Amino acid sequence: MSGKPVLVVIPHHHRADLLQRALFSVEGYPVLVVDDSVEGLSPSALEDCGLSAEGRSVLRAPGSSGFATVANLGLAAASRAGFQYVLLLNDDTQLEEHALERLLAVMRADARVGAVGPVLIGARGVESAGLSVSRGGTRVRHRSHIPSVPSPVDALSGACLLVESSQRFDPRFSFYFEDVDLCARLRSQGKAVVLVPNARCHHVGGATIDRRSREAAAHAVEGHLQLVGRGWHRRASVVAFALAQIVRERGPLARLRGVWDGVRAAS
Repeated sequence: MSGKPVLVVIPHHHRADLLQRALFSVEGYPVLVVDDSVEGLSPSALEDCGLSAEGRSVLRAPGSSGFATVANLGLAAASRAGFQYVLLLNDDTQLEEHALERLLAVMRADARVGAVGPVLIGARGVESAGLSVSRGGTRVRHRSHIPSVPSPVDALSGACLLVESSQRFDPRFSFYFEDVDLCARLRSQGKAVVLVPNARCHHVGGATIDRRSREAAAHAVEGHLQLVGRGWHRRASVVAFALAQIVRERGPLARLRGVWDGVRAAS
């Protein structure tokens, strides 16, 4: 595809204060905020975020649509506008200086690369240097080792992910594992999924859904079961790993009920 190089697409749920920081970190790039908040961004929030400025726009989503659906709206809008690439960026992230240029350089250097992402930095240090996915998909773990050069990984987090605008997430995923599914499809097409170690992105995490909530547990289990398919042994493993994680992290007990919610939703 020819045309404009990259559009930053930021799915937004409800934290306008964090959105403002994310926008500041991509200053100088065209941005589309896909507003999936229930009430919609207020006029004061739009002004504070500078979303009336040239090169910045807002696309209203129905509200609480889920990441895959919202990201697809942004990808489709970018494709229609002639952008070759889309940087999907959570509204609770901040790119470090030159990170986007480094991601673009790796993406454009090799047509066999289907997705690239940075090292995600959380409150306790490295949150994700890509993901490792076991055969069958029952174990999905964030990597902590940072390679010295751009390196292929099994998957990357959708919190900050550069892909071609022609790509789409599977809308059957609501929250969680839609990024792993997309990366798996890219790799099945012979495309590489590459971590760019000298690109860094700071991630607050949990801004849309509290990671230790019943709702987060339900979405995570539902998405993971969607990823592994119908095999009973794989599904049993997913549930067992989810329960073990909750026990290891010492609850809260509501997350156990969330696992059951996720199993029912995926049935």
